[in-house]
Order: sequence, then C-alpha cells, then structure tokens
Amino acid sequence: MPVVVINFLDGEVVLADASEITFDLAILDAELRSVNQNAERAIFPVSAIRQILVGDPEPAPPEAEVASWDRAAFHFIDGPVLRASIRSDAHLGRYGGVWRIVEPEGNELRTIAVPYSALKGVYQIRQWDSRPASERDEHAELDQLARVLAERERTIAGGGTVPTRRPLLSRMRRPPGSA
Repeated sequence: MPVVVINFLDGEVVLADASEITFDLAILDAELRSVNQNAERAIFPVSAIRQILVGDPEPAPPEAEVASWDRAAFHFIDGPVLRASIRSDAHLGRYGGVWRIVEPEGNELRTIAVPYSALKGVYQIRQWDSRPASERDEHAELDQLARVLAERERTIAGGGTVPTRRPLLSRMRRPPGSA
C-alpha cells in the first residue's frame, strides 16, 4: 500500500496508507498513519477530497523526454491552477484521475490523484505562460469568453461545425456498459 497525503476541500490534511487509487468507487478506503488520531481506518467520500499525493517523489526524467509529454493546466474549483507536464499513462476512472506529473522548471516526478469533483477542468495547453501571476490580466477570462463566442459564431455562420480536439479525453476509459 502506498503512503498518500490526502488534502481535503476544507484544508485538512491526512497521512494514510491506501490501496491502489483507481477512482472506480465514490469512496477511498485508507489506514490512517497520524499519531494523534484516535482512528485507525477511514472511508472518505471522494467528493470531499481536493487532491492526493501518492507515494514519494522520484527524480524527473530527462528534460527531452518531459518535453514530449502533454502540457496541462489543472483548474481547481477553489481557484488554484496546477501547471504540469503529464505522462501519457494517466488513469482516468469514474470519479477521478491519477496522473504522473512534472511541474515546469521542476525536478521531481510526482503522482497525483484528483477527484473530478475538485476540478473545473484539465486543459491541454500549447505553451507555458511565463508571466508572473501578478502581471497576468485579471479580466483575461472575459476576453477569452468573447474570443470563444466570436470564433463559434464565425464557424457556424460559415456553414461549418465547431471543431473539437480531444487528445486528453481520448485517454478516458469508459466503464463497461456505458454509451
């Protein structure tokens, strides 16, 4: 059982041992490792979890290898954004995903498990935004919305359909029996 650090939506953090995290169930069963707890074992609803760090970090692969991975931005419901290069062996379960990531300028390969309920989305991005957060336009999301709607209108007015690229979504494994 790997050691995991579970970060909850309310800010609480728990150190535990958990069996392989697949997000096939809406709960996570774990053995608690904290010395101050009166509990030995717990079942956590996945919807209460923000993020799970799985195991210990490893040294990052060579930069040339990481450069071939997808770049992604994990946008969390509570506001923060995690930017990382992600390996192609991500496991996307029914209630969340498990990714092996290297952050930009990072030197560690980490495994994170994130319930879908904690995310607004995981976006595949072309390049890293190198500007510090303080220099980014705070109203950029409104500009982006206007650009997306204008592009949609142009495409539809021209008789076309809205193009879709789904490289990240194409990795999702659908449960048996679903459409």
